[in-house]
Formats: sequence, C-alpha cells, structure tokens
Amino acid sequence: MISCDGMMRNLKLVITYDGTDFHGWQYQPNARTIQGEVEAALLRVTGEPAKLHGAGRTDQGVHAQGQIANFKTNSSMPVSDLCRALNALVGKSIVIADIAEVSPDFHSRFSAVGKVYQYHIIFKPSPFLARYAWHVTYSLELPAMDRVFKRLQGKHDFVHLSVHNGDDTGTVCVLNELNLTEHDSGIIIKIKADRFLRKMIRGIIGFAVDVSRGHYSVADTEKVFQGQITDLYFAPPHGLCLMEVIY
Repeated sequence: MISCDGMMRNLKLVITYDGTDFHGWQYQPNARTIQGEVEAALLRVTGEPAKLHGAGRTDQGVHAQGQIANFKTNSSMPVSDLCRALNALVGKSIVIADIAEVSPDFHSRFSAVGKVYQYHIIFKPSPFLARYAWHVTYSLELPAMDRVFKRLQGKHDFVHLSVHNGDDTGTVCVLNELNLTEHDSGIIIKIKADRFLRKMIRGIIGFAVDVSRGHYSVADTEKVFQGQITDLYFAPPHGLCLMEVIY
C-alpha cells in the first residue's frame, strides 16, 4: 500500500530482542543483525527498501527490552497491520512491541536525551538465565562495588572506560544513575546516562567487579579516569540489556 498524498510517514518502532544469536544491532552484509532482519522484513511487507535508524548500536550478544528505531516510508499500511506482519517475519528472537507514527523530524538516536540499561550478574549457574546474566564464580564485596558506582556518577570523560568507534561527538558523558539491587540469584545493576560510548557499561561493570574481588581499590577509580590502568576488563555482553530510551 502506497500513500496517496505523496507524503512520507515517519514510523517509530519499539523493538525487543534476544541478542545471543546476532552480530549486534548494526547491519552487516555478511552477518545476521537485528537491523538487517527488520529491514529485510520491512522490504517484504512494504515493497520498498527501508533505512532503519536505531537509538543505539548494541554489540554482539547484548539484549534489548526497549530499543527504539525509526524509518520513513511511502506505505499507507495501518501501523497495527504492519506490526503484525513484521512479527510474522522477524523470527522468535525479535519482537516489534509497538509501532507509532511520529513527527517528520523525530530521529531515534538524535532526539534521545538518555538511555537506561541493566546488567545482570548471578552467583549460581542457571539454565534459565545463562543467556541473560554473567555467572560470576567468585565472591564479590558489594559495598566496594557500590562505592565505585558512586564515584563514577556525574559528568566525566569515559574515554578510558570504553572503546573508540570513530564517533566524533566526544567522550564526556553524564552518568545520572548507577546502582545495584540484590536479589535471590545475584544482583541487577541499573545505569542511566545522557549517552553511552561503545562498551562503556561493560568497562564500568568489569572494573567494579575487579575492585569488589580485590584486584583494585575504590581509590583506583581516579587512575582509570586518567588512563593509568591499561588492563581494564570488559564484562561479557550477554548480561547487558537496553531497557529504555528517553526522549
């Protein structure tokens, strides 16, 4: 169905996915990605190629409860029908939770003012959580981890807690919230910031875990900011999930 008035619609998608079997969000010509799967489904449903803009480029193995993407289309198909058709094509590891028409100037990445992630750590093996949580086999001093989190909050240059990906928007981020919650099987870490650098959360989690197991002290947080710790460990990707994009 092509729109009769010639006006392109800007459609916003809320996407949930299990990232285990994908090579990340961003399209790659020779690998299975979330963007590639959804774009292929859009082509089949609308009959036109679509350029899907994601709010964030989640890495290989990272999951999402609330990834946001948008694309522009000439199709006049009702969003409810489009949502059903896409879900019939994208496979069980991806769910299009919602589609809505938005203003022409909305951009899933550039209109965002913040993102919320969660990182899940478990202390006992679980076949039900193995794909979604990092199983840590050593004991952690959680109060020390919490003190690291408090030092990391605020506006900082996170260049040494991340990996450069060619983005020229700078490396200063405002970390609004970083805390942990204990539960029966382990801990869930919530992190909210205005933006994130590539592998920044995994760098933060990896360093905090190394402090809590005694490899570094809480005071060494300043050394990380200054680039004096060069063997930083990045937590594995499968414990990380994009929960929400804030607009």
